[in-house]
Amino acid sequence: MKNATFASFTELLGEIGRALAQALRQGSRTIATMAWPQLLVTCVALALVLTILPLALCLFIVFMAIKLAVAAIVINTRRRKE
Repeated sequence: MKNATFASFTELLGEIGRALAQALRQGSRTIATMAWPQLLVTCVALALVLTILPLALCLFIVFMAIKLAVAAIVINTRRRKE
């Protein structure tokens, strides 16, 4: 197994940057060739994903925390009764 060095880390970051730049160029070319109705549908779908997905994740975390708190309270009261 190779030892990680700063040079290999910077090389990895450079490769990630190049891959990201290539993906962005490809995406911009794809958007440039889209028809207006297709672009509108894509923008609406992207907006829905960017608003609904974080909301769903946040609500999941909140309800899971409530569930864990209620479970802890119930377990604590049952232990005290015994």
